[in-house]
This record gives sequence, structure tokens and C-alpha cells, in this order.
Amino acid sequence: MTARAGRLAGLAAALFCAGMPARGDEPRSAIPWLSQSIEIGATPPPPSRPRPAGSDEITVTPLGEVRRDAVGLLPPETTGFARALWGSDGAAEVRALIEEHPAGGVPAARTLFRRLLLAEADPPADPEPGGATVLVARVDQLLRMGVLEPAGALIDLAGPDSPELFRRWFDIGILLDQTQGPCAALRQNPALSPTLPARVFCLARGGDWNAAEITLTLGEQVGSIPPDEQALLARFLDPELFEEEDPPPVPDPLTPLDFLMREAVGLPRPSGTLPLAFLWTDLDEHVPMRARIVAAERLTLSGAAGPAALLAAYRSGAPAASGGVWDRARAVQALDAALAGGAPAEIGTALLAADAAIGARGLRVALADGYGAGLAALDPATLSPEARRAAAELLLLAAAPDAARHMASPDDAGIAALLAVAGAGPAPTAVADPLAAAALAGLAAETPADDRERGLAALLAEGRQGRALLEALALVQSGERTDPPSLRAAMLALRLAGQGAAARTIALQTILTARS
Repeated sequence: MTARAGRLAGLAAALFCAGMPARGDEPRSAIPWLSQSIEIGATPPPPSRPRPAGSDEITVTPLGEVRRDAVGLLPPETTGFARALWGSDGAAEVRALIEEHPAGGVPAARTLFRRLLLAEADPPADPEPGGATVLVARVDQLLRMGVLEPAGALIDLAGPDSPELFRRWFDIGILLDQTQGPCAALRQNPALSPTLPARVFCLARGGDWNAAEITLTLGEQVGSIPPDEQALLARFLDPELFEEEDPPPVPDPLTPLDFLMREAVGLPRPSGTLPLAFLWTDLDEHVPMRARIVAAERLTLSGAAGPAALLAAYRSGAPAASGGVWDRARAVQALDAALAGGAPAEIGTALLAADAAIGARGLRVALADGYGAGLAALDPATLSPEARRAAAELLLLAAAPDAARHMASPDDAGIAALLAVAGAGPAPTAVADPLAAAALAGLAAETPADDRERGLAALLAEGRQGRALLEALALVQSGERTDPPSLRAAMLALRLAGQGAAARTIALQTILTARS
């Protein structure tokens, strides 16, 4: 770096800017791994935001007319939520509700929560300073779940011209390898003052490696960058100079910018579990099979990825060992082969094995979605009773109740109860499964049965639909471990909130994942 400093010093001052603003007492990020991509001085005026070439134009309403907390990708006509979603709840209360929500439960529960985060609605009452605190909480929950593109679209709609929103927009661009827009905004908007690492990175990504080296050199000379960060940036700019050197330590926390630069030069990853948002690159077909499966399973469990990515990972090569991910991949590939071969005995055996292996990982719904069409085409008379029951349950999870009815044995009272939960048949006079009985009771109840149900009904009567939905989803966040009274209360509240279809799907998935 010293030789480079001597060679480039003459141009350095012009590129570095005379006065880098000092980093102020900015609010600590709600997510520890978010980068500090811009330096915060006075609140910047809203700059113009360049959009990547070829991207669709989005019309943004001026913030003087509608606060950022109101923006959403899904209108009330799509979600079924009231426009006054939060009723009388203030912004601080809504922000806390969103931040503290566990975001757990079966896939349909996570889908409903994600729909709430993406909903267009009136902003909460009593806004907090800045006018976007609820939006930031919504975006942060999406990022924790690994739901990157919708989170970025929310920010784009609101306008990524505040420090809190821009740093999230910048990180999403890095994690999706879509840095053109954020880097262009840093270049063209003086109000957004990039930190030195962000400046160096964007110069390099823009092809101006010489300017990136100059900026890093001067930053090192004036002591405006920590040594470990400087070492990583230098290696990113010229990795061949460091081939014989030990890798720099992994930063803690590891930001998206750190992660991308370390990946780019082949540095080892940290031990332990990466944030979900970091896993999207592992779905690439060139990633080793085990890493690809691990990423696909985690993103599918969070609701960020669909079954296609999961099954593609399971099918991406020959299992290299036994146990864990390899057994699940082997089970999926065996089911593929059996369905292609058409031998009923082999299909039944492979189906039960795949159902057991994938269900044990909590991915039974993804298995159902991926194989629903193939299972619906089977002749139930050729399957064993056990395989026939498994196929019927998977068809229910795949939202194919008519095919499930055809697949099930006529005298299967359990399937009859589940069809009633799905709204595809009358409720039996007696239901043996406590969860199914609780779900049916909640879906049919005219009045609340206890104080918890009365409390949820009261929230809805007060127009506080958003809080009621979050409290109902919290009751089923344990998924297959949900107890019957909680399931009944959640079903009642969701139905009263106009989310009856989602309630039925949540109930079915809760009951049927408990059996896997």
C-alpha cells in the first residue's frame, strides 16, 4: 500500500473530497449485520434516485402527501385487510408489535405475516420522528426472513433517501448482486455521504479500479478506516498481492459488504450459521450440493424460497454420503425414479420414505407442493393403505381437496375431518383429532369461548385489525406444537378478521405437520 500511495498521491486529494463528515451518534441498526454504508451528519434532503437501466418505472408519491409508513406492495383489495389496518394503535406500538413478532409457525402462517408486512395501509396514528419507523421494522423483519426482493421493492417505493432506508437498500443490492442503483445514488446524490468502504467498493464495481485504489490509499493515510477493514478492501482490489498471506479475521458482525468481498476473493466463511439473507448466492447451480441444500432448506423454512428451489437442490447431484441432507436428497431422487418407473409398490415405498425424511425436517408442505400434480395422477387402488393415506394428506397440503378425497379410503374419518377443515366437506359428528376438532370449532364459533378469544374479538371490534392478526398468528407460531385451545382462538380471530381461507390453510398445515 505504501508504494501505491506514492504513485497515486497526486490524484488522491481530488478524489477523496476535502471534508469527510464525522460519523455521528446514529441510531444503532436493528439488525446487527446491516452495514453502515453512509455517514450520518444532518438529515439529508431527498435526492433524486436513479434507477437501473431497463427497470420498470415506479411512480412515487411525494412524502409530503403520504408518509413512508403507509407504502406497500399489496393493496387492500389483494390482502383483504382494512385500509385502516392499525386502527388507533400508534406508530411506536405498531413498530414494537412487528419487531417482536416471532415470524414462526407453518408456511401459511408465515405467508400471512409476510402479506401483512407488504400491505399498503393507512399509516399508524401518532407517528414517530422521521415518519418511517414502522416501514423500517417491516423491512427488517423481511430481511431476517431472507425475503430480499420484496423488501427492496418496499424501500424503492418509499424512496431510499434517508440513512436508515438507504443502508438497507444498499445491502439488499449487494446481497442480490444488484449494486448499480445504490452505487449510482452514492455518486449522484451529495446528500448521501458514503463511508470509505462503500466508496471504494462502488468505484471498483463501476470499473474505476484506479480511483478505488487512490481512495483506499488516502483513507489509510488519514486513519479513517480500521486496519482489518483496510486489509480486506486491499485484498478485494488486488487479490494476487495477498496470495501468500494469511486471510484477515472474519469481522464481527459480518456485514453484506464484508461477506461479498470475502466471497469474491475466496476467503473462508465464518463458522456457525449465516443470516438467511446471505444464503441466496448458495442456490446457484455451481455451488456444492450440500451447501446448496442447506441454503434451500433454510430459505424454504423461513418462507423466503419456494419448493422449486428446494427440490432443485435435492436433485442437483448424487448424494455423497449418508445422513441429514444426503438422506433427504436420496429420498427425493428415489421418489422421482419411482414415479417415472410407474411400479405401484415402488411408488408407495418411496413416497412413505420421502414423506418421513422431508417431514422430519419440517418441509412436508414443500414436498406436497412439489409433488401434488404427480400424486393426483396416481390410482389409489394400486397403493397400500399407508401410502394412500400419506398421499391424501399431501394432496390436502397441496390445496387439492378433490384429489385428496379421491385418494383417501371412503371410511377414513380422519381425512373427512380434514376435508371439513379445508372447507371441502361437512364436519363429521365426532372428530378424534384434538387439533382438528379445535380448528373446526374456531372456524364455526359464533361467539368467543374464553377471555383470550374475547380479547381478540374486541381488538377487531375496535378496528385494530393489524394487532389482532399478529396476536392470532403468535398463538400458532409453534407450528405442529400448537395446543388445541390456541389453534381454536387463532381460527376464530382470523375468520372474524376476514382471513378465513388463510385460517383454514394454517389449520390444515398445523394438523398435518404434527403427524409427520
